[in-house]
Amino acid sequence: MGLLAHIGELRRRLLICVGVFLVLFIGGFWAAPPVIGGLEQSGEALGMSLHVFRVTDALSIMVQSAFWLAMILIFPLVLFQIWQFVKPGLHESERRATLLYIPATLMLFLIGATFAYAIVFPTVLRFMFGLSADLGLAPVIGIREYFDFMMRLVVPFGILFELPLLIMLLTKLGIVTPVLLRKIRKYAYFALLVSAGFIAPPDAFSLLIVTFPLILLYEIGIGISSLSQPKRQAVRYME
Repeated sequence: MGLLAHIGELRRRLLICVGVFLVLFIGGFWAAPPVIGGLEQSGEALGMSLHVFRVTDALSIMVQSAFWLAMILIFPLVLFQIWQFVKPGLHESERRATLLYIPATLMLFLIGATFAYAIVFPTVLRFMFGLSADLGLAPVIGIREYFDFMMRLVVPFGILFELPLLIMLLTKLGIVTPVLLRKIRKYAYFALLVSAGFIAPPDAFSLLIVTFPLILLYEIGIGISSLSQPKRQAVRYME
């Protein structure tokens, strides 16, 4: 297949993804109200009075919800289209192995997002409300601020939970090894700490709550790398 054919194939698959995303995004406006209502009646929002401070807040939440619903639903399709694009250059065994990464990637994202929503988000929220109570302040929470804060934690955690899978892939490709991962551990910890700083609120407690799971994921990734390392490569490094 020539260069122009490759570009045409890539364009076709991009158009498929964009078209399906637009359909899901439009459909998300119908799905958004029950999803928002469910989130308002669960977790830390239960019993909390959420307010609208701007005329556009309700529309903003609808658009944001529809967007993230479409992104989550289209995620497997995007991965499948990427796999279809690179499939001709893979051996049969590589095709089967890489195809398994698609459900694994989605599963890890959902696990990470659920962990953030069920544990990290309420822990950080309770800590923040505790500070307000210590100062004698009664928090008045805007619904847009509440959902923005929630998505700021949930989505990055879902993405960062892909770290062990990424390490496994890089190990199978021979780009990283368990020895290298252990050698750069302190630099990796620092990078994860910086990443947590972009996710967590600006206080030490929240930073630790976010950083600790990321470090744990890195250590799990080292273990997975040891199991995923090709035998020949492992023997070479032992020698």
